[in-house]
Amino acid sequence: MYKFKHKESFPCPAREAFEAGTRDFEDLGKYIPNVTKIEVLHHETLDDGRKRWLLKFHGDGAIPLIARAVIKPRMLRWKEEMICNPGDMTIEWSIETYYFTEHFHCAGKTHYYDRGSTCDVVVDGCLNVTLSHLPGFHDVLVRKAVQLLEPFVGRLIAPNLGKFYKAIKRRLKVEGKIR
Repeated sequence: MYKFKHKESFPCPAREAFEAGTRDFEDLGKYIPNVTKIEVLHHETLDDGRKRWLLKFHGDGAIPLIARAVIKPRMLRWKEEMICNPGDMTIEWSIETYYFTEHFHCAGKTHYYDRGSTCDVVVDGCLNVTLSHLPGFHDVLVRKAVQLLEPFVGRLIAPNLGKFYKAIKRRLKVEGKIR
């Protein structure tokens, strides 16, 4: 299991950062490394005021050599479900892959914290790849590929989150909410 934490500071109140980071996702894909496109598959407001988003990400990245026997570039697509709670400014999120769905688990929670006139966004999550057998491949090869794949994918998360929040800051600047 690969656990990760990412913290990002914003020069604005948490409410403004939360609102800017929970809408218009399609425009943000071009700013995130290893992501070529973001599609909104579904969006709804729940009875309690929370907003549920289902997004499809199209990824791109250099797959480690040993993992190429199992992982193909077309497999770098995933769905992300986000439950955005404006009441406590949190986002519960989970990722579902299109391939090896039962063996790939990634989920977490994002918190927005006010710090006076600024705020911090803290993302806590974990990634767990449980694949150990794949018909047509030796189990040793599959386990070795997973051992390399989990940290490889995990190490892509922090830079992608940084670029995502940089895009949110750019959006806030264009909207005149930060300098």
